[in-house]
Amino acid sequence: MFKSLISVVIFALVCASSLKASAVEVAELDKSAVKVADRSQQEKNQALKQAMQDVVLKNTGNREALDAPLVQQAIAEPTAYIRQFGYQEREGQQYLQASFDHTKIINLLRQAQLPVWGKQRPLTLLWLAQENDGQRELLNDSSLSENRASIADFSQARGLPMMLPIMDLDDSMAISVNDVRGMFADQVAKASQRYHSDYFAMVSLDSTPDGQFSYNLTLYPASSEQPLFNPLVTQTAQVADVDAALSAIFEAISQYYVERYAIADSGEANTTQVTFIDITDRQQLLDIESYLRQLSAVKSVSLTRLQGITAEFSLQLFGSEEDLYRLISLEPRIHSQDKLNAEPMLDPLSSSQTPPQEYIWQGR
Repeated sequence: MFKSLISVVIFALVCASSLKASAVEVAELDKSAVKVADRSQQEKNQALKQAMQDVVLKNTGNREALDAPLVQQAIAEPTAYIRQFGYQEREGQQYLQASFDHTKIINLLRQAQLPVWGKQRPLTLLWLAQENDGQRELLNDSSLSENRASIADFSQARGLPMMLPIMDLDDSMAISVNDVRGMFADQVAKASQRYHSDYFAMVSLDSTPDGQFSYNLTLYPASSEQPLFNPLVTQTAQVADVDAALSAIFEAISQYYVERYAIADSGEANTTQVTFIDITDRQQLLDIESYLRQLSAVKSVSLTRLQGITAEFSLQLFGSEEDLYRLISLEPRIHSQDKLNAEPMLDPLSSSQTPPQEYIWQGR
């Protein structure tokens, strides 16, 4: 069952009040809801095609995937991929809700030799400086503004977890709207630490005299201990309206993540071993194996050695070992023996980091 807007907001704007956020396992990558004018056959057929486009975009993160010939053929005849669909009315608007066979969708993307973006995705803290009744302010998690709802919609549609600050007394003392507008990364990084996100983005959004909107976006790693001189992403543009600005912002951030976390089949027979220590019961082994199997970088998993409290798994990979380590670095239930001694980097989730020799599973 698809969620109401309130639930979507809770899904997309990860509850900031807990202040214990981390990378997020994104749900409903196989679902989409599309507005329809009526329940006619023609409207249904168009909505199902749109729903499949949405699901392909969620699972690749890249609009260019929609141009792949195999994907275009599948979108033209989406019924082979649909599990079920139905209608729902929300606030006077009808929606067609479609659920797709996720395994078939992933197989389609693999056949088309497209990267697949897995369920575990980076969490981004968004500092958005906006105009409100002539005053500039930072958008907060409890705001009732249309911008907050739009961010939630984009987050849901792109499968891109986004968090807004709560802007309580601690935030208000640590950061000002001018810090974000001025793109003072070190100051904003300090204010971001309490949220434990993977990255933080600063956005300044302003109306222009000709009725359009200009925006400035920068993206930084949240955990870097070095001075933040160079943003990972930077973009400045003038667009027709706020939705166009937010769409471009989500596109830019998503593209950066996709380049690092979406995995294409390299066509090579890549294998590696991953070792977990402090194994105390069989359920841990099952949980670890289940986790490894669902990674978009992994073709197959087998337990090859179990000795005392140490377990070694052999993995066949779609991509490289670096792809695998980047994905594992997003999992909050897994801790590396080398993390405490790791050298800080500009991007702590970069593919250049040295893989740890051993992991500890801290699930459940």
